[in-house]
Amino acid sequence: MSKNIEINFTYTKELAFKASKLYYDWDMKNSSKRYVGWLFVAMVQFGVVGALKHDSYGILTISTILVIYWYYGRWYFRKGMIRKYYDKLYKTDTNVSFVLKEDGLYFDNLLISWDEIKKVIELEDGIIIHISTNTLFFEKDFFKSPKEMKYFIEKMKKQGKL
Repeated sequence: MSKNIEINFTYTKELAFKASKLYYDWDMKNSSKRYVGWLFVAMVQFGVVGALKHDSYGILTISTILVIYWYYGRWYFRKGMIRKYYDKLYKTDTNVSFVLKEDGLYFDNLLISWDEIKKVIELEDGIIIHISTNTLFFEKDFFKSPKEMKYFIEKMKKQGKL
């Protein structure tokens, strides 16, 4: 027999930014996208050589702009998109309730089945859950105890999602 775990919290704009930033950082460290940034850094090095040896600044200028955008500008633009999305969907902070049961994760009596959960990422600050249509973030503080969070993670491992 297993126990149900209730997760209740208030969804705020700050939480949306935090969750998105945590996933963004995790994705940049663990996906092949990081190699694109390395390519831009290599282009800067070629640009420096071109500027010093041939007095040509084109590659250096373009690659420097790309590096600044890739490592700093992308999050700035993403944050703006999140702000617009949040303001459009949520006029005020929203109370949210999830319940973990044997057959899946429930959100307001709507079942998110194990098949819909694509991936679970355990981070230092909490847990990110990818479902078919969305991404969820549960901070460690959302759980009533560390024991509940451990049980939640074990349940995800048992389902092959972690």
